[in-house]
Amino acid sequence: MSNLQTIKVAKRKLRNEIKSKLKTISQSSLNAQSQNILDQLCKSKSFQNAQSIALYMNMPDSEIKTMPIIEKCFQMNKQVYLPRCNTQPAPDRKSNYLSMLKLPSYQHVQELKPQGKYQLLEPLRGEDILEKGGLDLIIMPGVAFTSSLKRLGHGAGFYDEFLSVHLKKWSSLPTLIGLALEEQVVEDNVLPIEDHDFKLDQIITSSRTYPE
Repeated sequence: MSNLQTIKVAKRKLRNEIKSKLKTISQSSLNAQSQNILDQLCKSKSFQNAQSIALYMNMPDSEIKTMPIIEKCFQMNKQVYLPRCNTQPAPDRKSNYLSMLKLPSYQHVQELKPQGKYQLLEPLRGEDILEKGGLDLIIMPGVAFTSSLKRLGHGAGFYDEFLSVHLKKWSSLPTLIGLALEEQVVEDNVLPIEDHDFKLDQIITSSRTYPE
């Protein structure tokens, strides 16, 4: 087995382990951790200073609740962008790619409907930040995280592709922050990374922030 295959097998195994663990978390724990993470995030200078922020709509039972964070962003008069997962080919993009589309108000977020292959709450239209530029911060979803700022995604490659295209087009990257449940933080040596994996700038859990 090649080194690349070994890494992919290790990632798949870790994804399955963490997803099994996440199935046991109660909604009360999700709510409590989500509130603590929001409190910690509001102390982050990167978050405070960001004018344009890309976030995500959480899955119901395996990720922190992001709606309170999105509401907070609107209260702070930040520009809010949410992802749309595209699976139709587009020039210079992979078959699976993200559009980060601007939402005009929190009410528009509340009215989103499940869309596409993954049946996630997604916007169908809006200003595309990749065309405009100027994105300050991305709040990144993930399955697992480490204290050394590694992130394991869901495996479809949407965010790595988006970041690669952003870097190529704008010669820079937004600040990358991962929000992790305590159950998603793993030891550094169990999460291998590949060349195309982007490290985060900060990881926030309900009890601490990395780097401290």
